[in-house]
Amino acid sequence: MIYINRRAMLKENSIATLVESIPFDSRHEINTGVEAYSVYENKGIKFNVVDYRDPETGKLYRFVTTLPMTINPGAIAMLYFKRWTIEKTFNNTKSNFKLKFPNNYLW
Repeated sequence: MIYINRRAMLKENSIATLVESIPFDSRHEINTGVEAYSVYENKGIKFNVVDYRDPETGKLYRFVTTLPMTINPGAIAMLYFKRWTIEKTFNNTKSNFKLKFPNNYLW
């Protein structure tokens, strides 16, 4: 299964070994802000990490994903931000209208 999961982020004290850097076109517009794209391994599980610095705020984000290495790292960063925007909107709407859904409710 291929997924992007904010909860899959590495904890600061976790130990992962850098396996290799993934080449990407840093001149491509979609990759603006991407500082590194790498494969890491932790306890026998390999995953990709995108280091992205928001050009507007200067804040560094590290995205952990199992998406194929062929996907531009800038596209991965964009997917994360779009997902977070949707989640924030849903949570704000739920809060503003005092909506209650069961924990296992799926859309």
